[in-house]
Amino acid sequence: MSKFWLFRTAGPLDRKFKRSAAIRYGDYGGYLQIEVKGETFLWPKGSPRDGVLRILSEIMTPAHPHRYIYGHTKINRNDIVLDIGACEGAFSAVVTSHCRRVIAIEPSRTMCALIPALFQVRREPCPAILNCLLGSESGRAYFLENVTNPGESRIVREAAPGAYGLPVRTLDEVAESLEQKPTFIKCDAEGAEPAIFSGGKEFLRKFRPKLAITTYHNDGDYAAMHRLLTLLGYNVAGKGFLFSPAQGTLRVQMIHAW
Repeated sequence: MSKFWLFRTAGPLDRKFKRSAAIRYGDYGGYLQIEVKGETFLWPKGSPRDGVLRILSEIMTPAHPHRYIYGHTKINRNDIVLDIGACEGAFSAVVTSHCRRVIAIEPSRTMCALIPALFQVRREPCPAILNCLLGSESGRAYFLENVTNPGESRIVREAAPGAYGLPVRTLDEVAESLEQKPTFIKCDAEGAEPAIFSGGKEFLRKFRPKLAITTYHNDGDYAAMHRLLTLLGYNVAGKGFLFSPAQGTLRVQMIHAW
């Protein structure tokens, strides 16, 4: 990994983005509407604005350590993009005019309702949305949604108060069901990334889509993803570091594979 990423951290870039991006706020259908750099986005009104501003900084700031479009993992006009962990749909919205098709996967019911509203206000065709979880094996699980802090939403073993059941599908199953196979996969799944891609080995081996995957949620995620993708014949590169105060360790922020 380039030494450049030792000194290129998210915090200063996110703060600069908030200071300089000329952000405007409004209302749209019960959602917070955000206008920035000629783009329109939506966010749940009850969620802190810092959350969406951080996401937009990651997507819209060149050379951000969390940026998905990087190096060999760029999107072209013929790409079929699979957006795993679509959340508020900002990444899907930004890339939809630069590729052939976007398919969004998102477990949150709140966000699955927000994404069509986002594309409506942007006057663009809405991508297909799969409301499910991805994992190493198919089945069923419970999802506990945190509307005020979407990043804290999580899978739970039992039907806790506020949790709802969702199907768990493998990446191989999803790819098999699609007539047009994904050629680019973006994934931010709050630490479920190793399980998700271990459930897609057949598809990855056969079709070799470009991959941009977060690896900073848990210690060992980058090593697990590096090992898996290397064994599948991918070229891989890490990008960015995130310091974990609790463990006193640096975690690699992203893995890109092609």
